[in-house]
Amino acid sequence: MEHHYPDFDVMAQKEHWDKHTQQIVERRLEAPMYQSLSGDEITTLSSLCSTLIGDNRKAVLDYVMSHFDNKLISDIGEGQRQKELPKFGQLVRLGLKALDGYAKSTHSARFHQLTEQQQSELIQQLIDQDPKLDVDGVRMKAKDFLSMIHTEAVAAYYSHPTVWSEMGYAGPAYPRGYVRTERGLTDPWEAKRRA
Repeated sequence: MEHHYPDFDVMAQKEHWDKHTQQIVERRLEAPMYQSLSGDEITTLSSLCSTLIGDNRKAVLDYVMSHFDNKLISDIGEGQRQKELPKFGQLVRLGLKALDGYAKSTHSARFHQLTEQQQSELIQQLIDQDPKLDVDGVRMKAKDFLSMIHTEAVAAYYSHPTVWSEMGYAGPAYPRGYVRTERGLTDPWEAKRRA
């Protein structure tokens, strides 16, 4: 994947972060230890997220999967949820099961077994037609499921240090802070865009 900051590595800035921030960001680079997601769920969710965010790098997807796994075991509430939607955990698990079922009914294979093009086309079909997915007696709109997965996948994706480096984000500015705030100027520690 080509980007404007090929020589920039956000992790070279970590000594300027406080210890707590260093630990949080470094954990995002570790291989996940799943506590909630099962093997089939990981396989399907990883393929779905890869299609939705347009990136299939294992290290980045591992963190995205870890984000979902952590959210599934968290006791933090959801904030807001449409009343007709199941809770986050049930929506993820039943939605993945429904996605595999839909892929089997249309392509005689699980979602992760489809080609990238077939996966993209199937997702677009679900968005366009927005069928009700019915799994284990729970009904949900395909769009609601895909929207929630997309939102969470993007949030995790753009908090991965590799992606930060690629977009020139030098990580948390605390406690160092920004000095040059004028338009077009950057601090010495920020990424310099390749011409």
